[in-house]
Amino acid sequence: MDTTDLTADVIVVGAGVAGLAAARRLRDLEHTVTVLEASDRIGGRITTDEVDGFLVDRGFQVLNPAYRHLGRSIDVSRLGMRPFPRAVRVRTDHGLVELVDPTRRPQALPAMLRSGLLGKQDLAAVRLLMQLRGVDSTRGEAFDRVGFTGPLRRRVVDPFLSGVVCERDGSTSWHHTAWLIGRFVAGTPGLPSGGMRTLPRLLAEGLDVRTGQHVTTIEPTDGLVRVTTRGGEVLSCRIVIVAAGPEATCSLTNHPAPPMRGTRTFWFSTSESPSDSPAIHIDGRERADVGHPVVTSCVISHLAPEYAPDGQHLVAALTLTADNDPTEENTRHHLSELFGVDTGPWRMIATQDIPGTLPAVLPGEAAGPRVERNGAVISCGDHFGNASTDGAMASGHQAARLAAQVIRNPM
Repeated sequence: MDTTDLTADVIVVGAGVAGLAAARRLRDLEHTVTVLEASDRIGGRITTDEVDGFLVDRGFQVLNPAYRHLGRSIDVSRLGMRPFPRAVRVRTDHGLVELVDPTRRPQALPAMLRSGLLGKQDLAAVRLLMQLRGVDSTRGEAFDRVGFTGPLRRRVVDPFLSGVVCERDGSTSWHHTAWLIGRFVAGTPGLPSGGMRTLPRLLAEGLDVRTGQHVTTIEPTDGLVRVTTRGGEVLSCRIVIVAAGPEATCSLTNHPAPPMRGTRTFWFSTSESPSDSPAIHIDGRERADVGHPVVTSCVISHLAPEYAPDGQHLVAALTLTADNDPTEENTRHHLSELFGVDTGPWRMIATQDIPGTLPAVLPGEAAGPRVERNGAVISCGDHFGNASTDGAMASGHQAARLAAQVIRNPM
C-alpha cells in the first residue's frame, strides 16, 4: 500500500452534523481527516438563512442541551442558548390554556386542572406509559395499550408530538418517542442566539472542510480508497465515511433510502407580537387537524431577540406536507385562530419546503453505522437509527470509532 499520495487517513463525505461529528472525533483520536461537502455551506439540514435582517432557520428546529453527544462534541456554552419556557400554550374550544411544569410553577396547577385537559385517567395512563418495556410498537399502539386515550392525549400530546416527529398518524416507534420525551424531561430545548447554523460552525472549527466538492465515486483499490469529485479531482485515503444524507448516501453506496417526513415552514414578520410568550403554541381543539395545517407555531423573536431586527417580531409556523399541500392562505387563517389575532398585516418573509426533514423511525428499526467493502466504507447519519440531532452526532461518533478500529486492524 503506497501512502505517499494519501490525502488523509479518512475522508468524510458530507459536512452535516453527522459528518462533522465524525471528523472531530477522528481528529481527537489523532487521525488526519478531510471533509468534502457538495454544497456551498456546511450543516446539511441544520443551517440558517439571513432574510431582510431576520435569522431564518432551515425549517422549524430546536436544539436540546440535554443531548448526550452535544456536550461530547462542543462547548455548549458557546451556543448562546435561548431556552423555551417549560410550558406549552394550547388553543382549546374555550380559549387559550397554558400548561406548565407544575414542579416549577405549582401555583398554575389549579387552572390546568380546571382546563379539562388533565384527567385522572390520563395521568394514571402516563405513569404506566413510561414503564412500558419489551417489544417496540408504534407510539399510537403504546398509548392505546395503557389506556392513554383522553383529552390530554388527543388535545395536547398528539398535537405536540406531531410537530416533533413530523407525522399525525402515530406510526413512529414508541421506543424512539419515549427517548425523545426523556430528553425533554432532562433538558430544556431552545435555540442558539446566532441561529441553528451555530452548531455546525462550532463542529467544523479546526477541521479541513472543503465545500463545493461533489463526490461521484468511491473506489477501494490496492489497500486505499480513491474518491473522485465531479470536478475530476481524485483523492485517496484509508477509509471513507459517507455522511451525506439519505439520498446522497443511497447513490454512493446503494443503500436503500429510508422513508422521509416532509415539512413546509412559513415565516412571518409583524410589528405587533401575537403573543406575550415564547412558548410553543399548538391547536388542541377537536378535529383541529381538518383544514388547519399548523402543527406548531411560536414567536421566535420572543425566545431569541437576535432573530429579528429591532421593532419587529418573527413568527414560525410548521406544517406537514402530508397534509394536502398547506398554503399561505390556510396557514394564515389557522394562525389567526391559534393566536387570536388578525394575521392579515403580517408579511411572509420565507417559505421552506423540506421533503427530507426527518427520517421516519418505525418500530424495531434501530441500527448503527453500516460497514462495507471490507471496512473501506462506513455510512452514518440520523437515518441509521435515532432521527434527531443527537442521533446524527452519535452515529458520527460511532462511525469514527469504527474507522479508527479498521485503521488499527484492517479487515
